[in-house]
Amino acid sequence: MQSEAEAMLLDRYLPQYDVTETHAVVVGADTDLTWQAVRRSDLSQSAVTRALLELRSLPNRLQRVLKRQPPGPSRPPLTLDDMQRAGFLLLGESPGHEIVFGTVVQPWKAVTDDEPAPQVEPGRFAAFDTPGYVKVAFNIRVEPYGIGRALITTETRTAATDPASLRRFARYWMLIGPFSALIRRMMLRIVKSDAERRPGLTSNTRPPGA
Repeated sequence: MQSEAEAMLLDRYLPQYDVTETHAVVVGADTDLTWQAVRRSDLSQSAVTRALLELRSLPNRLQRVLKRQPPGPSRPPLTLDDMQRAGFLLLGESPGHEIVFGTVVQPWKAVTDDEPAPQVEPGRFAAFDTPGYVKVAFNIRVEPYGIGRALITTETRTAATDPASLRRFARYWMLIGPFSALIRRMMLRIVKSDAERRPGLTSNTRPPGA
């Protein structure tokens, strides 16, 4: 049984789900440096990741063309502090250990100003059950992995609010799921590289016996 310290924050916000996907990477840096990299890394710096993020935004860009709207701005850096701009709500954080984001969406539709996504407070995210939507939550978690190393894991969960939405999401996920997994693997590689190169990062962790 997990202790309170080991229990995932993600379980608090989306304990029941239809789809789950987990990725992990071992980092050659301590947990302090790794967490700093998690919080500071530009997750869109990879050309592959940028291309995949552009692919995910294709329905919105097509919608702008059809409505003769000007194109959106070029993509700025994307750190965890920018997740709200990307449409995700900060649900909870255990500093130095885990952070959780979530959103409520209809991913099979292009997002327009005429159909804004519902605004859900963190405390009501788990209970949200309005039909026609899918709840998406993901975490990034850092744990020690031997001496001077860390393990980063990220888990993404989705839960539809009704059977019809689940069927729609299943068709959507067959197309998008592999790209979503690749984005997460590339993001973990970026954080790993930043933590091991330590650009601007300073560890407060003392070696054993110090």
